[in-house]
Amino acid sequence: MIFSEEFIWRNDHYAYHLTESKNIKLIQEKGLVPMIGKRSISVNDNIKAIYFFDNIYSTEDWINELYKDKDPSNLELLRFNLKNRKWYIKDLETGEFYLTRIILPSKIEYLRLYDEENEKNFNLNNFSRKYIQEWNPINSYKK
Repeated sequence: MIFSEEFIWRNDHYAYHLTESKNIKLIQEKGLVPMIGKRSISVNDNIKAIYFFDNIYSTEDWINELYKDKDPSNLELLRFNLKNRKWYIKDLETGEFYLTRIILPSKIEYLRLYDEENEKNFNLNNFSRKYIQEWNPINSYKK
């Protein structure tokens, strides 16, 4: 569960956002921009927002809800710091939160998750120690 808004306002706390790999170039240029996209429409969201979750282990739930029709190897997990950001709760029980202001590219990182052969291996079971994880600035992303 996410910490209180007061805690996050003063302390580092990362939030996570899933997106398709094809969106990374635009994110590198403009950042994460609040919008009503096709995923929002599919779950009846009508707020221009950036939706996020606060626990990396919630990734599976988000994939199953919003990307069940996609190959996970075509997804990217992004993170950004909530410190000093105004965020809102959509559904505390399911861990859905959102922001209504842009997140600049310089504030976004992506997870590079790969196996011993240096192959991208974005699979929820790969958050274990046997797979290498690196958070890198979004501007260093290359497909």
